[in-house]
Amino acid sequence: EVHQRVVHELFENVRPGTRYEALAESDKIRLLTEELRSSQLLMTPLRTYSAETASELSVLREAAEAHKHYGRVSIPNYIISKAGSPSDLLEVMVLFREAGLFRPDEPEAASMNIIPLFETISDLRRSHDVMQTVLAVEAYRTYVEALGGKQEIMLGYSDSNKDGGYLTSGWELYKAETA
Repeated sequence: EVHQRVVHELFENVRPGTRYEALAESDKIRLLTEELRSSQLLMTPLRTYSAETASELSVLREAAEAHKHYGRVSIPNYIISKAGSPSDLLEVMVLFREAGLFRPDEPEAASMNIIPLFETISDLRRSHDVMQTVLAVEAYRTYVEALGGKQEIMLGYSDSNKDGGYLTSGWELYKAETA
């Protein structure tokens, strides 16, 4: 949700009226995919951003600095809590680009694994389709290939257990894992 709000704000500052948060998932994927082909940043020093957006990008910029000084092993993974849609992963790639952790003109320089954490029963049920869809996006697939061609995902038992109970949670985790 935070990534979505940050991406929404970035789009609204550059392309007022985009209304990113209100878009259908397919339109979000299309817009994010187009954006990932561009080296042009959304953030500009001529605008003022919310504290949330500034903070999120600051964290990612610090990760980029850590990579410059200590190498990729210093912060190898970025986990997306409550992942539930392909746009959740693509939003992170756009934010990585904004912070210097991803460059469309140098996809082989990918620097941090993007790891979705599917936690709720509905997210577990959609996890296979989410991963199929996002891996069909060329920019994302190229990014994963640059990091060794393996996509790690996490399946959450705590929220799914609260969401659907022990038995449903266990069954949905099993189905998501095998899918």
